[in-house]
Amino acid sequence: MFKGLMGRWREKLKRFRASERGVAAIEFAFVAPPFLMVLGVVIETGVMMLNEYVLQSSVSDASRLVRTGQAQTSPLSASDFKIKICNQANLIMNCTSNVTVYVRSEANFATLQANLPAFVSIGPTVGITTTAGNCYKTGQPSQPAAVIATYDWNFTMVGMGFLANLPGTSTRRLIGFSIFQNEPFPGTGQATC
Repeated sequence: MFKGLMGRWREKLKRFRASERGVAAIEFAFVAPPFLMVLGVVIETGVMMLNEYVLQSSVSDASRLVRTGQAQTSPLSASDFKIKICNQANLIMNCTSNVTVYVRSEANFATLQANLPAFVSIGPTVGITTTAGNCYKTGQPSQPAAVIATYDWNFTMVGMGFLANLPGTSTRRLIGFSIFQNEPFPGTGQATC
């Protein structure tokens, strides 16, 4: 009886090994997790890059107000200027509470370059010492100026921390910036930095 039972089990095991039913499901179980993770990383990277493009486009459009003197002669406050940037950026990101805007003008480009802070230090402190305070200095006619807006992107996909640019976090600071020389408009600029 015991021999008969073992024989049946051997026969079933032999048929199980030879069977190809369910092979596709087992192969899919091996391949699906890495495939879905790569797909998620590609999608998140694309959405992040879209956010950075929208932020850059918003900054470029709003910078025209400073370059042409409209921000100086209206006068446009720092919060009003941020609203101009957020009018476009709010379509895809929570701009009003998560975007930091930095506007600075100097007498020449060399001084402007020397006084501009690192892009990652503009915005809320996230594991780094912030050296840049709030600045809204639109400048005089024919002076160089820079407009920088930052937005912190928190990664949701596992394993994307290597793209983070804020130390000790899984956050990437997205940046939109515009550097230009103001046009020779009539009037004087604001200086609040």
